[in-house]
Amino acid sequence: MNRIARLIGLAVVLLVIFLAAVLASWIRLRNQTTQLQRVAIESRKLQLERVLALTHPAPPPWSDAYIQDLNVILDAQVTVLSTDTPAVPAATSNKPARTWHFRHDVRNEAGETLALLQVNIAPPTYVRLGNFYRQTALILLVLALGLLAVLTIVLLFSFSRNQSVDDHPSTGKSTASVTKEFDSLTHLAKTTVQQGAELEHERRERQRVDEDLHFQQVLLNRSLEEKIQLGRELHDGIIQSLYATGLTLEAAKNQLPTDPKTAAQQLDTGLKALNTTIRDVRSYIIGLAPENLRQQSFADSVLSLTQTLASGRQATFDLRIDESAATQITDTQSANLLQIIRETVSNGLRHGAATKITIRLHESDGEIGLLVQDDGKGFDPVRLANRGHGLDNIKARADRIQAGLRITSAPGEGTRIVLTIPVVRESQT
Repeated sequence: MNRIARLIGLAVVLLVIFLAAVLASWIRLRNQTTQLQRVAIESRKLQLERVLALTHPAPPPWSDAYIQDLNVILDAQVTVLSTDTPAVPAATSNKPARTWHFRHDVRNEAGETLALLQVNIAPPTYVRLGNFYRQTALILLVLALGLLAVLTIVLLFSFSRNQSVDDHPSTGKSTASVTKEFDSLTHLAKTTVQQGAELEHERRERQRVDEDLHFQQVLLNRSLEEKIQLGRELHDGIIQSLYATGLTLEAAKNQLPTDPKTAAQQLDTGLKALNTTIRDVRSYIIGLAPENLRQQSFADSVLSLTQTLASGRQATFDLRIDESAATQITDTQSANLLQIIRETVSNGLRHGAATKITIRLHESDGEIGLLVQDDGKGFDPVRLANRGHGLDNIKARADRIQAGLRITSAPGEGTRIVLTIPVVRESQT
């Protein structure tokens, strides 16, 4: 084989190496883009769920202002679709999408789908840069394949010609020309290695940017969780206490012209309730539970809670708290159960106009059961709209202590709430 054939063979080998490097880079860039798309969509789904849980919007259709707020918070384009809108078929080509999208079901309390939200996300800048590199790598891949085919044909032609023609110095290229071609091939090899190093550097930079964005998303989700938790605590504790204090002051105002002594007692009760609420607010600010939950037994806490909420109301309470069962619940369970009782009793008095409320706590078959029942107006749990935060907070607190929850109510038949908490026995040694 003459010198030209050898040089062409070397060029083919180098070209194959370059082709393999470009193909590996293209596959890696495609996998990275797919992974970034999946992570970005999952992150936006979680952020959308937390925003809806925090804002508690009314059932769709929503106002343009609310949808615009969602667009700003999510940095996306949110569209409300009807429930019969067909799903968008999945992409079947490797062509990068100009936008990413996903759908989210808006459901009512019964689990029925009210509407579909389609969220379109613009890919980040570094993803578009990755797509550009993928397209560049694909072009280089096609060119390399074409060049490999040409060199292969030339190599075969040179080899066949070498079978009939002697390798004479006069028919070959000069030594200077061969040296020049070899230098060109060496330069091509160095350029290929340098481009591979630059692609690896770009990949590391994109990975670093993605890690920074993921950390910022984690901080944002944590902030949303803290806001939701603070809203529940204020609604279940402080707001209910202030409402009860307002009822006490209103009753004192009504009694003042006819019975000043009773009015003075009620004013004193309202003042004490306000001072207790102020202490609770301070406790929430420094991250502590309300003081009365730490200083009283569960039965005393329930009694104090009902007396505060019933001020100014003609309502009777039937309380039966099994102390042996109460001693088996943890501090966290006790705090959440008291807040559930507070929310349920307040709803029965305010919205249901209840005159008799029954509260039971007992142990049966390895479980602690809590019953709160009233004879108020009741409601339809399925069709109830604009329910506010009350029922959501009750369900969230039940989930937090891993308690089973059953709410039974109907118009004119009162409301019945039952929670079951598994008893955790300490092992005997």
